[in-house]
Amino acid sequence: MDFVWSRQLGKARVSVISDGTGWWLIERAFPDVPEDELRQFMELDAKTRFKQGFNVAHVSLPGASILLDSGFGEYGTPEQVGAILAVQDIEFTPGVIAGLATLGVRPQDVTHVLISHTHGDHVTGATKTAGGRKLPAFPTARCYAMAVEWLAPPDWHQGVEAIEREKAALDAAGVMELVDGEREIVPGVRFIPAPGESPGFAITRVDAGPEVVYYVGELFNHPAEFAHPEWIRRYRDCETLLATRQRCLARFADERALVIMSHYHFPSIGRVERSGGGYRWVPYDG
Repeated sequence: MDFVWSRQLGKARVSVISDGTGWWLIERAFPDVPEDELRQFMELDAKTRFKQGFNVAHVSLPGASILLDSGFGEYGTPEQVGAILAVQDIEFTPGVIAGLATLGVRPQDVTHVLISHTHGDHVTGATKTAGGRKLPAFPTARCYAMAVEWLAPPDWHQGVEAIEREKAALDAAGVMELVDGEREIVPGVRFIPAPGESPGFAITRVDAGPEVVYYVGELFNHPAEFAHPEWIRRYRDCETLLATRQRCLARFADERALVIMSHYHFPSIGRVERSGGGYRWVPYDG
């Protein structure tokens, strides 16, 4: 199964790991966008669903092994996850830890885990169950999240109980570091607030020299949203998210940056270009 993509980009090895795929009904994802407009950007099946991925990223730098989101981990069966996330027909890959192993990275080698936000498919892989207890899955890593995200109650439309267990376990282990604003985690890697998807959502910028790479998580989920940043999924802070997207689009284009999305088709990496007064996403072909 092809579930790990990796390239050496300057001084950084950047990898994308697929945790699985699933299908979303367009009426759940984009309830206010006409179907004929959506079909210009995405292929829909007979049930008017589109396919989405579940991707995380890993950055290897001299002296640092950085995991960007942690995936599902022990979140549950496809049926349990699907019921929480409203995603149908989920198929898991061997998983994030197996993907790291193909890169020669053991759990104890990971030095930093950056959590973009506390939705289940992004945070619950940060622990594992051992001896009936939830313990850090990456035992020597420091974990980071925006303070406003970590301290807020989980979104009701996510797996609240699983997320609360995850947060409690990481807090008890003393591995969490809460961030109040933009922070350089290690030289060349910055954790940047990008609210709207959730109150304390954050993206990560990697200056790989000469390439700049952004892991944007769910700031954008599909190429359609680069062309139409106003197309926003249910239960988001639409006004804040749109402002964040517009600010980031200009930044991505100005820097000719590579952008990694969590939920597009694996490996979900491309560039943002200006196009006719707006923007478009172009898959990376390197």
